[in-house]
Amino acid sequence: ILLSAFFFLIKLSCAQYSLSFCENVTAEGRPQKVSNLFSGSGNGSLIKLFITADGQFNTDQLKFTIYFINSEGNEEEISKLPQKIESSWNYAWKEVVLFDQGTYRVKVYSGNGKYLTSSNLNLKHFEKLRN
Repeated sequence: ILLSAFFFLIKLSCAQYSLSFCENVTAEGRPQKVSNLFSGSGNGSLIKLFITADGQFNTDQLKFTIYFINSEGNEEEISKLPQKIESSWNYAWKEVVLFDQGTYRVKVYSGNGKYLTSSNLNLKHFEKLRN
């Protein structure tokens, strides 16, 4: 019994999370057009940050922190976005608009500040048509 309790506690402390980027999320919670590369104009590109848990989130809030990766490879924090959720959920998303082309890193934390996961995405601007 003691061994079973030990493995149960390890499983709780080792929950797995995954962050992806997509254009839309269905009513059933399925991400649509998942990618790490998006194209858009300088007027902004709408992207959904989609996070999943292998079980439940066990928190009532997620915090998305967005960084722009500068030319030296350093993170420049550009936004912190809280998202209220139900602790029993196993997926959630946050809609953002990104403007500058380049590489972004998104880190996700629980409501109490525990790091959950992160991922990078690249934004390219459409090429202008030439006559």
